[in-house]
Amino acid sequence: MSFTDLTIANGWIPVQFGTDPLLRDVQKSAVEAVGRKVKMVTAQAKVPRFVASGIDVVAEGGTIPLKDATPDSVILDALKFADRFAESTEDAEDAVYDAFVAYRNEWLSNFAIAFDNACLGTAGAANGTTRPFTSVYQSVGSGNIQATAGALTFEHLRDAVGEMETNRKGGLVIIAHPSFAMSLRDLKDAAGDRVAALGESGLNGSVPTVFGHSVAFSYGAVHTTTFSDSPSGNPLLVVANKSDLIVGVRSGPESQVSKDEQWSTDNLELKMRARRAFALASADSARVVELTAGA
Repeated sequence: MSFTDLTIANGWIPVQFGTDPLLRDVQKSAVEAVGRKVKMVTAQAKVPRFVASGIDVVAEGGTIPLKDATPDSVILDALKFADRFAESTEDAEDAVYDAFVAYRNEWLSNFAIAFDNACLGTAGAANGTTRPFTSVYQSVGSGNIQATAGALTFEHLRDAVGEMETNRKGGLVIIAHPSFAMSLRDLKDAAGDRVAALGESGLNGSVPTVFGHSVAFSYGAVHTTTFSDSPSGNPLLVVANKSDLIVGVRSGPESQVSKDEQWSTDNLELKMRARRAFALASADSARVVELTAGA
């Protein structure tokens, strides 16, 4: 069909309309994907932690030593993340696509980024609102945070991963802001070998790795004062013990649409919510590399 075939008598060219809106892919929370999940049936939960050491050889018939374990616990407080979206019943009838589907997907993506930011990058003690949790950045302390003062180097990565590899807990994971991706691809060791395997993740679904440890990327891995679904600040690379990234799951994410329109506005409402908790088990459970500008 030629261009002229599309014209009509008055010279106007008809436009083809699609029914699918342009929506971004729903983002996933890196912390939820790799952390240790704890199902919460109350608003607060205590995850037990016991410390005991020492192995003894005992003569046959001898008294077996009694070990004193040090009981401890990590406290999880579940907070509710929630928002509402309104649409008039008239617009809903006229729409060529379901606006609530778009709202839901956008909220889920924003929640994933905001949750990761609250868990990984906020500075300052938790206050239950602008800083929902005490983040990894705050928990590890300044002595375990490397500022790059320029681009990421092999030494930055080697030191952060190396320190965590000496930790007996094992099971390391790296969570990084996507701005680190190209730097990781370019890093080489002294022998000239690349230390990261990131390219194949988009080809065959394999997990990206650095030094053999899995890598997850998150737009929430940013150093911020308060948590945000579009955080701006220094990008972070976090090396952590997976089992020590403790995620409390009370409910959701879940959605509900009001059954009747609001009397004063004729609006239907979509409500989105999720109740989550987070804690880093201990200060030695992670190391942070912060991408900062050079001198």
